Parts: sequence; C-alpha cells; structure tokens
Amino acid sequence: MEQGDRSGTRTARVQVHNLFFALWPDDASRLRMAEAADWLRETRTSPSGRWIRPARYHLTLRYLGAFDAVPPEVVERASAVAGAVRSDAFDLELDRIGSFGNRRIPAWLGCSAVPAPLGQLCRALDEGLRESGWVLPSALPVPHVTILRDAAAPIEAILPRPIPWPVRDFVLIDSPLDPPLPYRILGRWPLRAAICG
Repeated sequence: MEQGDRSGTRTARVQVHNLFFALWPDDASRLRMAEAADWLRETRTSPSGRWIRPARYHLTLRYLGAFDAVPPEVVERASAVAGAVRSDAFDLELDRIGSFGNRRIPAWLGCSAVPAPLGQLCRALDEGLRESGWVLPSALPVPHVTILRDAAAPIEAILPRPIPWPVRDFVLIDSPLDPPLPYRILGRWPLRAAICG
C-alpha cells in the first residue's frame, strides 16, 4: 500500500503488526460478551465511544511488541516459550464492567476474583519470555476484555448475569493495523485438563 508525501512522490505505507498472547473466547462465551455490551448500551443510554466488534474480543495475556512485518524468528521464539508452558485449564467468570483512566478510556469486561490458574498461566508465560530475552513490565496485566474504546467517562457496573468462560487453551495473535484487519491466530496451545478424583 502506498501514500503520497508533501513532495508529491509516493512512499510505501508500512503495515504495523501487534503481536500478543491472549485467551480467545469460544463462540458461546463470545455471544454472551456481545450481549453484555448490548446491555451496557441499553442501560447507559448508548455510551459514546467506539464499540469493539465481537469478533475481536480477547483477553491479552502479554503484549510482545509492534513490528513492520510479522518476523518469523519472533513467532518461532514466542511459540517455543508457549510450547513449554505447563498450566491448568480453568473457568473464568466475567461479572463486572470497568475502565482504565487513560486518555482513550476503554470499557471492559472483567472479573471480581481472578482464578489462581490464570495468574499461574501469566507468570509461566512471563518467566519463559524473560528467559528468552523479552523485557517485560514487572506487573501482570489486569485481566479484561475490551468492549468499548474512547468512552467519554469511566464506566463501572456489575453485570446482571455473570459470563462463564471455559478456558482450555491460549493463542498467539497477529493484529495488523492501519487499516485494521482481522486478527490472525498464529498458534494455539492447550492447557492441561483438570484431574478429577
């Protein structure tokens, strides 16, 4: 893709790719998330902002960086880290809507109680990434699924019905920007099934 500069010549436009590990909802959970977004629209008299399409719902585990092109060596290194993670499957319950107070106020679905296996998964990923050379923030991200960006004001609410989300795997996502294109799942890794008995 090309664009013109001020001299009238055409320059190549660089397509930026964000790479990140994430939880990817199953179809039933994604539908319930969309219903929660609809509920927020109805109860808050259609809050201003940019609503996220349900096909883009995800929960980021760790952001890996922005790249001009998807670098195979980075995908390979990240995939090796993910393949070494040993963490249990779990059930996540999204029961609240919250916001971050940054400039582009996002509203999101979150959980009042973070299940221990989610924290274990995030720590295992971080440990592997640091050993592989990534420089990461020390704090774990707040688990959330963004449903609205650029809200006029922070939003806080309790959902009338919690959203059950069975988490059985995690993924590596390529998010092409400018223009935003559909997410591409570059890899998927199963979590260990819980042993009953």
